[in-house]
Amino acid sequence: ARECPGKQEWPELVGEYGYKAAAIIERENPNVRDIVKHERSYGFTKDFRCDRVWVVVDYTGVVVRTYPRVT
Repeated sequence: ARECPGKQEWPELVGEYGYKAAAIIERENPNVRDIVKHERSYGFTKDFRCDRVWVVVDYTGVVVRTYPRVT
């Protein structure tokens, strides 16, 4: 990612439950806030922010597709 403080990517969280993944992300980088969203949701913005991580989950609440990272 760009010049942002702390850990930026969490590929190890794919397959984890979304809210558990969010808690891990917050613990490992307190500079970001996690936004858990369903993979079919609308409202994913394209602007880059150092304080945001999209945690994308499927209908069972499990992290899917791309791994969580600062976006």
